[in-house]
Amino acid sequence: MTTPTPEAFAVNPTEAIEYFRQKENITTEAWTDLWEGQHARAFVVAGANRDALVADFRQAVDRALSEGKSLGWFRQEFDRIVAAHGWSYKGSRGWRSAIIFNTNLRMAYAAGRWQKIMRLADRRPWLRYVAVMDERTRPLHRQWHDTVLRWDHPWWQTFYPPNGWNCRCTVQQLSDRDLVQMGLRVSPEPPMTPMVTRAVTTPQGRIFVDVPKGVDPGFAYNTGVAAWGQGAEQVALEKHGKWKALTGWRPQDNLPDLPLRQPVAQRIAEPPKDEAWIRNLLRTTLGGADAKIFIDPTGSRTAITQAIVDHWLEDESRLEGRQGYIPLIPELITDPEEIWIGFSQSDVTGRVTLRRRYVKLVEIGDGRVIGLVCDVDGGFSSGLTFFIGRKGRAQGLRQGYLLYRK
Repeated sequence: MTTPTPEAFAVNPTEAIEYFRQKENITTEAWTDLWEGQHARAFVVAGANRDALVADFRQAVDRALSEGKSLGWFRQEFDRIVAAHGWSYKGSRGWRSAIIFNTNLRMAYAAGRWQKIMRLADRRPWLRYVAVMDERTRPLHRQWHDTVLRWDHPWWQTFYPPNGWNCRCTVQQLSDRDLVQMGLRVSPEPPMTPMVTRAVTTPQGRIFVDVPKGVDPGFAYNTGVAAWGQGAEQVALEKHGKWKALTGWRPQDNLPDLPLRQPVAQRIAEPPKDEAWIRNLLRTTLGGADAKIFIDPTGSRTAITQAIVDHWLEDESRLEGRQGYIPLIPELITDPEEIWIGFSQSDVTGRVTLRRRYVKLVEIGDGRVIGLVCDVDGGFSSGLTFFIGRKGRAQGLRQGYLLYRK
């Protein structure tokens, strides 16, 4: 039986490139800052804590992925980037460059492969675990070789490869006919793998996590499910299900207080609740249109549409004077005080999403402030809210990971 060579990357990389390019650049202090499924939405290089440094690595990995560049080429780029930024990294040059190159490319191909798996699931419902089977293959990964289970079997939620640093395992999608021709049988049960407790070092000290034996900490998840979800029927139900917040181990304490700003536009002190009036105010704010795209300081585009008003009017109690702050929306996006990002995972599909939060404090007199908040999903505003009260309590508006500060 011929064993595919995962490192050949013979498949069309379109899905892998699409997956990689939707990621958000995030600075980090350590590899534990983000955990498991968060990596489906974020590009990070452990310890790369400056925006320009992360951006240069992002460009190099993108070229390696889209142009089929070798590890040797990437090492030259690694040297150039390190020298340009004066970056002091941990580990040897050969090890560190290989980790960045291999982990990003293998995870991108695994996510892209999952998109194809879902598309062909009706005709080719079986997945075969494929290890390279040489002297470098880990013993348990060798045991998992030739495991054949349906694509939606729960085992793939945890053991879909890669399953660790420099893991070269992959999967092969097969039809019933393929199984016969290759002399394979569906596994009656998935491999029995005990849970073990592993120590993980973070900047804040050691923590302990439970992972299946043979899977490195941080890899016990399906990167394809995190990127795309699982099952077309389930995706339709996703918006009606629950979402759980995902966090790493990077604390967001010791932040300076949010400064107070005087807005350029003026709020409406006592806005009416009339639907036509609210929609017309938003239309005027957007330059006479029902939708407009604004570009924030990081270069990201956010569409503001009448969907904000639709959401408020579903339940009139949501208004609470929010409509009076419509004129301040453009400057909240284009000139925010801070931009935060938060990761959430769908309980229905397993897909991980990334939400942006724009935050700004505005004075309204008498020692009171208005904390303006705009949440953005997938480039579209999903809600405008505010906090009224004393300045100290406004710190609760900052949720997730800080992406930008004015």
